[in-house]
Amino acid sequence: MRIDTVATTHFRNLADASVSLAEGVNLFVGDNGQGKTNLLEAIYLFKFGRSFRAGRETEMIRFGEGFCRAEASCTFRDGHRETFALSIERDGSKKPRISGCDLARLSELVGRFPVVLFGPEDLRLVSGQPAERRRFLDMVGSMTSRAYLELVRDYRRVLIQRGAALKAHAASRELVVWNAELVNKGCALTLARRTLAGAISEHLQARAVEVGLRGGFSLEYESEILQEAGLVARDGGQIEGEPMREVFHAKLNALETVEMRRGITLAGPHRDDLLVRIGEADVRRFGSQGQRRLLAVLLKLAELSYLESELSEPCVLLLDDVFSEFDREISGRLHGTLEGVRQVLITSPIPIEWAASGRIRAFTVSNGVVFCRQ
Repeated sequence: MRIDTVATTHFRNLADASVSLAEGVNLFVGDNGQGKTNLLEAIYLFKFGRSFRAGRETEMIRFGEGFCRAEASCTFRDGHRETFALSIERDGSKKPRISGCDLARLSELVGRFPVVLFGPEDLRLVSGQPAERRRFLDMVGSMTSRAYLELVRDYRRVLIQRGAALKAHAASRELVVWNAELVNKGCALTLARRTLAGAISEHLQARAVEVGLRGGFSLEYESEILQEAGLVARDGGQIEGEPMREVFHAKLNALETVEMRRGITLAGPHRDDLLVRIGEADVRRFGSQGQRRLLAVLLKLAELSYLESELSEPCVLLLDDVFSEFDREISGRLHGTLEGVRQVLITSPIPIEWAASGRIRAFTVSNGVVFCRQ
């Protein structure tokens, strides 16, 4: 996919205008607070129908206005074109459209707008809490598989409903029903995540080689249920689910008293993690700051190549002020691996020397206005 133009109306501090983008590298330079990240945010909205920033999404609406709107006109590999639009009202309601047709649900956007974002917050992929890595897996899986998306949603629904039953001190016979649902959905999600982690690990290793790095980069899905069922293996082979189900049921039964007192579910894939290694070293715990930063970038590049292989469509890569985190050598290597058929949008407070400067279109962003410099 290639984004030809992006337009905004009443979107944060951005001027109500349309910006034409180049096929290759687009560099947006400006001081902090001028609107560079706002532009990437407007584009990212079409990936899942929500912002990548924390806070209320109504904050995207310019002060004094009743709504905001973002629109992106795109061309896909096979030549067909689509226009994505999303309006957000003051009451929080959203109206997604593709090529003039209303969508019944935001979930209909998933997998239709292949973009990958890497920003400073993504450094938490390695050094942050397990929830960051679980979210990473689920977002990647949902982009390529409707079944995976539904599985994540179903598990979350059952988890919430079981939690409500625990807080209400439901009778044991009611918990038996919720336990069965949680085990069914939880085991399926665990196996899906394990398979996905193995696939992304292969892309991680390939991208590390592309930027000239050695050392055995790898990912492994960490699940207490899998470990206790004796089903942990690094060969990516198939495993049977019945021992998992038995272990999961046993854990829920053993934890019932504690869970009832605390009102939360203490076992299941919502407590799992993703092990990130260089060689045999767990980078989450023992890696240097530089190693963690580099692994975070490689994870996003692995996401990029995995999505492109599964969707058979080039992704648009959004890089929000990340090159200031790396020295000249690593930055040069990253520039090289980003060259190719895909479109790249980069924000930076200072101009960046790009290896293939002939393929770059430079913009200046000042007080919400985007100027094309070349």
